[in-house]
Amino acid sequence: MQVSKRLVVRKEIPMDNSKDLITSLDVAMGEYYCQNNNYNRGLEIFRDAIPEITDEAERNKVVNQYINYAMQHAQKMSLDKKYIEAIEQYRDIMKYSGFPINVYKNIGLCMKSIGNADLAIKFLKRFEEISPDKEDVYVYLADLTYTDIKDNKKAIEYYEKALEKNKNNFSIYNMLGHLYSTCYQDKFKEKQIDYLQKAFELAPNNRIVVKNLAYVYGKFDETQKADEFYSKLMYLNPTHSDLHAYGAYLVRHKRFSEGFKFLQHRFQKEDLKNVSFPPLFSAKKKKWNMKVNIKDKHILVHFEQGFGDSIMFVRFLDELKKCCKEVSLVVQKQLVDLFNDSKLNVNIYTEDEISKINYDYWIPMMDLPIVCNTTPDSIPKAGGYLKVPKTKINAYKKAHINENEKIKIGIAYEGTLASKETDRDIPLSFLYPLMRLPDVEVYSFQVDDLTRQMDMVPDDVQLIRLGRTFKNWEDTACAMNCMDLMVTTDNGVMNLAGALGIKTFGIFNRIVEWRWFKTQGEDIGWYKSIKPFQCPTSGAWEIPVGQIKEEIDKIRCKKIADKIKKKI
Repeated sequence: MQVSKRLVVRKEIPMDNSKDLITSLDVAMGEYYCQNNNYNRGLEIFRDAIPEITDEAERNKVVNQYINYAMQHAQKMSLDKKYIEAIEQYRDIMKYSGFPINVYKNIGLCMKSIGNADLAIKFLKRFEEISPDKEDVYVYLADLTYTDIKDNKKAIEYYEKALEKNKNNFSIYNMLGHLYSTCYQDKFKEKQIDYLQKAFELAPNNRIVVKNLAYVYGKFDETQKADEFYSKLMYLNPTHSDLHAYGAYLVRHKRFSEGFKFLQHRFQKEDLKNVSFPPLFSAKKKKWNMKVNIKDKHILVHFEQGFGDSIMFVRFLDELKKCCKEVSLVVQKQLVDLFNDSKLNVNIYTEDEISKINYDYWIPMMDLPIVCNTTPDSIPKAGGYLKVPKTKINAYKKAHINENEKIKIGIAYEGTLASKETDRDIPLSFLYPLMRLPDVEVYSFQVDDLTRQMDMVPDDVQLIRLGRTFKNWEDTACAMNCMDLMVTTDNGVMNLAGALGIKTFGIFNRIVEWRWFKTQGEDIGWYKSIKPFQCPTSGAWEIPVGQIKEEIDKIRCKKIADKIKKKI
């Protein structure tokens, strides 16, 4: 069979058309991979294809496709907690014009999740600037500002903006009530209560909301309302922290019997953070439950945290000795000499000596008011119970105290971290008026100048830094006995002054720590030698300092009058 031969002519395909077809094929493959959850390969193909598209309209169309798939991939990675990978993807999206402004918010949230609060806020603020619907981002900004930046006042601003579109969000109302309470203490009372009441209306069985309301009403001494909400709290599975807060409220309002029992929850609090108790407290072995008869038993009393607590509660040892055969005391090393000087008639040890003690049961020092059935009217030894020998006082005086006829005033203006958290410290500058008084010599009892306030005292103010000479609390006690008057905030120095029976003016903020049930009158209940001077509103330190200045002027005038009488 004969086959005809035909001439085959090759027709050249234009290069431009071939390139367009290849790009279209790439886009189709990119779509396929992305639609089948192989985002890495699909997005890689898109990125290679986009620069090859010459038609602007077509290019914009493909870029939009890429951005949509890339956003899906990044959001999926965020849900899988692959935050760095998600951020990397969002960064690629930002290379293309027309990317959605949600990218700023999403990057901010990823940054928040990996703990980079500063960058998170920068991206969220950028979203806030350009987004027409920004109310949801205010919640994120508020949360970040509160939890990471610790700027509570700015957090309040953001939460209040968030309310505009979240009027039924109980959590925002609760946070606002809590933050106003934390930031402003006794100020904005109506806002504190109104926000928390609104939260309660929306979530009447939320434990945190109920606790916050109970605390705020208790803080403002509205005991009927506080009792009502603490009662509700008891039915909402309260935590150890909740029960401890209730105990603090009860003691603050003179209900010692119940209060100190609830305060026993302090060792199991969920929010202890940096608070650490002695190692013995983690073991229940040999802990006295206050039910077993101890008439023939040896009881070990153990300190808990601060020096002030040890000084305050050591007063109960004589009452405890009536209940048992023998008492041993374990305290911080810096207190041993002072307590031995005071002849407490118990064996005194430091913590590393516990193994030497053959005791039957141990008890935390701050549980002693329960054992002694203490009430506000039966606090033992409120007139003083510690002392140092006269010989040691005289030796200290000769070595460190100026010999002149000036009125000698000892001051302490700040305590530990706990006192800062509860606004107990007074800025030193508020005490300058006392240092400028004629015929007065002011001695600082601060051992450390952590905030370096003493380094910034102006030239016309004279302050003698006596705290540098203290090796332990015995030295501090000797120095106090050389003073005519102590002026101090709520700290360990104030407790020591009261325990020694030293004439003291105690400076208190408007909202006080739980143990001070009496901050008006001639004494503070726990210590008869301490006269309280309290701020009328939080931080108004100039008011009590002004009153103290007047009292010191009276002392000065009396001293001058007595001197004149002697001459006559």
